[in-house]
Amino acid sequence: MPEFVSSRKFAAGEKIFSIGDRGQHAYFIESGEVEVLIPKNGDTIVIAELGIGEIFGEMSMIDDAPRSATVTAKTDTEVIEIQRSRFIQPLKSKDPMMDLLLRVVLSRFRDAQRQMSGIKAQPDDMDASLEEIRALAIERIQEERDLRRGMDANEFEMHYQPIVTLEDGHIAGFEALMRWKKQDGYVSPVDFIPLAEATGMIVELGRLALETGLRDHKVFINGFKQAFPDLAVPFMSVNVSGLQLSSLDEIDLLAGLIKDSGLDPATVKLEITESLMMEDPEHAAKALKKLKALGILLAIDDFGTGYSSLSYLHQFPLDTLKIDRSFVINMDKSESSNRIVRSIAQLALALEMDIIAEGIEEKNQMDDLRELGCQYGQGFHMAKPLPAGNVVELIESGPSW
Repeated sequence: MPEFVSSRKFAAGEKIFSIGDRGQHAYFIESGEVEVLIPKNGDTIVIAELGIGEIFGEMSMIDDAPRSATVTAKTDTEVIEIQRSRFIQPLKSKDPMMDLLLRVVLSRFRDAQRQMSGIKAQPDDMDASLEEIRALAIERIQEERDLRRGMDANEFEMHYQPIVTLEDGHIAGFEALMRWKKQDGYVSPVDFIPLAEATGMIVELGRLALETGLRDHKVFINGFKQAFPDLAVPFMSVNVSGLQLSSLDEIDLLAGLIKDSGLDPATVKLEITESLMMEDPEHAAKALKKLKALGILLAIDDFGTGYSSLSYLHQFPLDTLKIDRSFVINMDKSESSNRIVRSIAQLALALEMDIIAEGIEEKNQMDDLRELGCQYGQGFHMAKPLPAGNVVELIESGPSW
């Protein structure tokens, strides 16, 4: 495990780094003082004096271009050395536009320093990655514009995957899944959902998903009552993003959509990821209780893939726990996956929660999950996500798996 911070001591007059050195560290002054110097007209001038609590060399956190100044200890000084490797990956994983903006500011600052000091820029002094970052930023802008264009052109549609009872194989509900249909084919949710979350457009898409899902569900329920008059009407599960739940005003808007739908709230289920609840448990509890007051159902999605604390689970008004497909599809291949599924099922039963197992692809998985006490399942073994019209046909055909 590499150390990302360490302390170093410098005697008065000792050089900490020189102009032209490659930047690999930033420094936090724990005691003492330092001088920041640049050459000018054959002389050396002090452009800054920094003391306890201040940071220098911070531009190395963005890239490892050569130092644009020399820093020397003015008095006996102790600094905390912060390695660039500690921060560069989080920076790269963020929005490339922010990365580009930081690098442009940094580049222009260096240009200003060179002009002030009279130093001529060398080609290898330039940030070689700037053009690459610029290309990534432009690509992101184009993707955002395409996403917005797709929303304005009504290219997003809902597909629905049946959720069945493992006991008798009848349809118990549906999960609403968004699809982006462009002229040249479908865009994978793996690509557009993270983009929508990063841009904030996931809030609009989330409203669209709920509104469309509720409207289609009224049709599904009517068809279901005719086909299966003796069975309980199915529920509709819709995913809710963290951005939607982060605002209590947005929750009020979602509540309004549910009320205006005219559906029995008990047939509406909202799915929330466990990571969302763990990031801010106090706010999550408040938000979920507000939704639960409507009479709807709440599910925790993809359980087992995040970092949930079992001590938190009982604090949330959850009705359903969904076992992630990655565990289900490996049940008969991996003993650890099998044990995880068993443990999750036991946990849910102990908390008196319903269980939905995702990713069922074979009948034997369906049988094993039933033996473990799982009440519901979904997956390609039963049906793939279908457009609304195909769901109506499926209901009319009276399937039983």
